[in-house]
Amino acid sequence: MNNVLNNKTTKMVAAAGLALTLAFTTVAAGAFTAEAATQTTHYTAKPQMVTVKSAVNVRAGENTSSKVLGTLKKGEKVYFVKDDYGWSKVTYKGKTGYVGTRFLNVPGKQVDTAKKVAPAVKPAAKVAPKTTVEPKTAPVVKKATTKTVTAKSTVYVRASQSKTSKILGTLKKGEKVTFVEDKYGWSKVIYKGQTGYVGTQFLNVK
Repeated sequence: MNNVLNNKTTKMVAAAGLALTLAFTTVAAGAFTAEAATQTTHYTAKPQMVTVKSAVNVRAGENTSSKVLGTLKKGEKVYFVKDDYGWSKVTYKGKTGYVGTRFLNVPGKQVDTAKKVAPAVKPAAKVAPKTTVEPKTAPVVKKATTKTVTAKSTVYVRASQSKTSKILGTLKKGEKVTFVEDKYGWSKVIYKGQTGYVGTQFLNVK
């Protein structure tokens, strides 16, 4: 009878010990793989040497599934570059690596802000080009197709639109001349093969 009780007791103790061992292993494994925690704060410390709080893996990227470059031991020093919301960029044996920030003694101010996303930049509104303002139009110039007109009265044919300009000749009343265009009271005409000007009022221009 005593032997039976002893066997049962031994089995129960063994089972309890196995359960505790599994539980401890699970907790330990979980603690070791949780190398970084997502957080809304980050440290603004400058690049410098920092001390490791406890053993932690150095990863090739900012996630626990990336390649392990090595392991830092408690008290070991590593060069801290910057903290990126839970992951610290470090220089490890000449390579760039990443370590959970909570495993490092990072000095400096911890900013309580979520990782900011740069706002989308709105395209600049199109500005309509300025309309060029044309200068005010001068008095209407009476233009006509080249034609023959008759002089109303005797009048000089001048070299330019001025009463003081050279006289090219004289048109008599009823004489015909080739009319080109009217420019503000002066008619441009063709007189004996050359260009001349006559007061429009002296011509029958329709």
